[in-house]
Amino acid sequence: MAKIAAALLLAMVCMHTANAFMTPSSLPLRAHARAAAVSRGRMLPVMQETAVKDRAQDTGEGQASERKAAESLMQQCPETIWGPTVDIEAEQKKLQGAELPEFPTFVYKPADCTDEKAYFIENKDMLIKKLQDHGAVVLKGFSTTGEPEGFEGMWKSLGMEACLDPLHSVAGRPVVSGKNAVYEAVNKPSRSKFFVGMHNEMVGKRTVRKAAFVCFKQAEKGGEFLLTDGRRMLRDIDTGVLRRWYDNKIRFSSAELPMGFMDSLGPLQSLAEPVVKAATQLAVDMKVDFDVEMFWNRVDGQRVIQAHAPPQPPVIVHPDTGLATWFCNVHSHSLVLRDERDGVLPETTGASRLNKSDCLFGDGSPIGIDDLRHVDEITRKNIVPVLMEKGDVCFVDNYRTMHGRDIFDGTRKHAVTWFK
Repeated sequence: MAKIAAALLLAMVCMHTANAFMTPSSLPLRAHARAAAVSRGRMLPVMQETAVKDRAQDTGEGQASERKAAESLMQQCPETIWGPTVDIEAEQKKLQGAELPEFPTFVYKPADCTDEKAYFIENKDMLIKKLQDHGAVVLKGFSTTGEPEGFEGMWKSLGMEACLDPLHSVAGRPVVSGKNAVYEAVNKPSRSKFFVGMHNEMVGKRTVRKAAFVCFKQAEKGGEFLLTDGRRMLRDIDTGVLRRWYDNKIRFSSAELPMGFMDSLGPLQSLAEPVVKAATQLAVDMKVDFDVEMFWNRVDGQRVIQAHAPPQPPVIVHPDTGLATWFCNVHSHSLVLRDERDGVLPETTGASRLNKSDCLFGDGSPIGIDDLRHVDEITRKNIVPVLMEKGDVCFVDNYRTMHGRDIFDGTRKHAVTWFK
């Protein structure tokens, strides 16, 4: 009987875990964080929660062949390089006395350019140098990059080597064209009114080195691509907040798995908890290639298991330039900041349904609301919106530059290729 019960529990766990995991995020506990915001007199915005129909690729249709094509073409995303300990006060002081380069820098198609491929080959060194010096380079006015094949040809001309999405193992992002190494860049209709907060593309264990974001079709309204320089973030954040976060480190939650069936077990619940937790950990470890740890919690009255990433420093030394930079996804993954920006959103589809991200300190204690709002303020101060038209490309140094996306109306077709 015990073996049968354990087998049933394992089956239920696997069923609940099968489609889990999106981007690792930050994590004070959901219900507590929202309650804390309300208790401090903060009114959360409310949007009408109406159904929005997503596209076939958003629900996984047709993705198997595209994913297979991508896997045959690219290797895994490289592992994160956290680097040495940083003297954050000294590094911040140096930045406050320095004149930082333009961010981002723009490169416009020359009026006399008749062969775009030749232009990219001839100017390869210049463009790579600009990316290293500035952290982000926006290409404007080029046309061949307006389709997947031409976009691929451009970055190959620069000698870049593509890699799989950090979340490829859990199908966290639709593949636009596997044979061209192109992924979707958050165009899902049900997320059009979701402000994508500023973040570096990483899942704790894995981080892309560089990225190229491209516009295949501009939204009818809004949808600007957003950039923030990590060097300017390190310069501007309050020294006390910086020291507190660096000493305590930040822990992110990557998913929330519903376990409502546990409440029906009555007195057997306490006996089942360690079995279910262990089975969930096993099922997740078999499915994902990044590190997470399972924790029980109750959210809005429902039993859930939350997946937490290991603690991470918010400031690192850049692996290529040796310069200290802000490298932290709290702005995009904090439940409090997300609720204050977005309020109630429509139901979504795919793996996004389980992406219940939040953040706390490394020891599991909550990050203070004043600290969160301060980081939000400094992040917003340093956001640079880029309105991209068809064919425009934005190269990003992912260890230095955070990216995001504003809300939009209509149909938006932006995409991205990640690089090793």
